[in-house]
Amino acid sequence: MYHRKSNKKVKAGLCASVVVFFAALLVQCIAGEAMAASEGVKTHAVGGPNSSEPEDLETSQRAKDLWRTYFSADGRFRQESIFREGTPSRYRYRIRFRLGGNFPIHPHANLGFRMVTGATDDPTTGNVDLDGYFSKKGFNLDRLFLRYSPSSSLTLTIGKFPNPFERVELVFHNDVQFEGAAQQFRLNNVGFIHQARVNLGQFILAESKSGADTNLFAGQLFLKGFHFNGLSFGATLYEYRNEDAIAQAVEDGRLGGGDTNARIGAGTGTSTYLFGFRVVEWLAKYETTIRSMPVRIIGVYAQNLLADFNDTAYWLEVGVGPISRLNRLRGLYHYVRVERESMISNYNNADIFNPNMQGHGFKGVLPLSENVGVEALHFVAQNILSPGPHPYHHKTRLQIKAKF
Repeated sequence: MYHRKSNKKVKAGLCASVVVFFAALLVQCIAGEAMAASEGVKTHAVGGPNSSEPEDLETSQRAKDLWRTYFSADGRFRQESIFREGTPSRYRYRIRFRLGGNFPIHPHANLGFRMVTGATDDPTTGNVDLDGYFSKKGFNLDRLFLRYSPSSSLTLTIGKFPNPFERVELVFHNDVQFEGAAQQFRLNNVGFIHQARVNLGQFILAESKSGADTNLFAGQLFLKGFHFNGLSFGATLYEYRNEDAIAQAVEDGRLGGGDTNARIGAGTGTSTYLFGFRVVEWLAKYETTIRSMPVRIIGVYAQNLLADFNDTAYWLEVGVGPISRLNRLRGLYHYVRVERESMISNYNNADIFNPNMQGHGFKGVLPLSENVGVEALHFVAQNILSPGPHPYHHKTRLQIKAKF
C-alpha cells in the first residue's frame, strides 16, 4: 500500500513539476512583453519616439519566437445540449486545455510531448465537465514520443504519440494517443502514383505479469495522386491480440468511453467479448477546388472480420472551405452508421456517436481572428439495435477555441 501511494506521489510530483516549469516560462514571456511595452511608453514620454530601449524589444521578440518555435497551447470552452426522446434534456459545460512542445534533439530526430485535461481512464476525450462542486480538474501526460527521420523515405516513432494512420474518426477518435512504435515508409512518383505510403504500428494496450499481453498490430497502404490531383485511397488492418482484457478493464472500471459491444459474463467479474476484433478499413478521399473554394469528399467502409453479424460501419463526409469571401468559414456534413460489433466501442468517437448508432452531423467553423475561432454542431441519430419507443437522439454544440 505504501509503495502504491509513493508511486502516486512521484507521478503527481512529476506532473506538477512539468506544469510549474512551463507555466513559469509562459509567465516570463508575458512579463517580458509587458516590461518591453512599459519601457517603451516611459521612454516615449521622456525622450521622444526614438528613445525606446531596443534591447528590451529584442528580448520580448526572442521570447515570442522561442515559444512559437518549440511550444503550443490551446484552450476550449464548450456548451453542449443533449436531447433524447422520453428522457430529460441535458445541458453541460465543458473545458479543455492542452500544452505541448516539440524539440529538435538531433538533425534527424525530435522529442515531442503534450499535457491535457481529462480523466485518465477515458482515452477518447480531453474534456472535463464544469461540475464536481468546484473541485480541481486533472491535467495529465497525453503524449511523449521520440521521432526519427533518417531520410525523406522513412520515419520511426516510439512512445505515446498521435494516430499515425490516414483515417477519419470512425474506428479511433482523434483524441486517442497510441502507445508503442510506428514506422512509415514513403515513395514518391511511383508510376502514375504521386506518393505511396506504408504505415505500420505495434501498439501496447496492457502488459500482463501472469498472462498474455494485450496488443494491437496495424498496417496501412495509402496511395495518393493517380491521374487526378487530390485523389487518394487507403486500406488499413487493425489486428487485436487478447482483446478480452479490454472487456475486463471495462468491467473493472479501468477503461471509460462508450461501451456498447456485446460482452459475455458482464457483471460477474469475468467479462469477455462476444467476438474478437480484426477490423479492416477502406478509405477513399477526393480533394479539389471549385470556384476558389476547397471541397473534400471522403468515403469509408469498415468491417470486423471476426464477427458474425452487426459487423460493418460506414462514413460519408463532405467538407467545404475555408471560404475566403465568408471570413474563411468552413462547413462539414457527415453521415455515420456504426454497427455494434464493427469495432471496440471504447476507442471510437463516442463524443458524437457510439457503435449501434446511425445519424447525420452538420458542423460550421468560423475564425474570429488568427488564434480564436467558434464552432457549431448539430447531430441527430438513432440506435440501430433495440431503438425502443423513443429512438432519436439530438445533440447541439457551441464552442470557442483559443490557441497561443
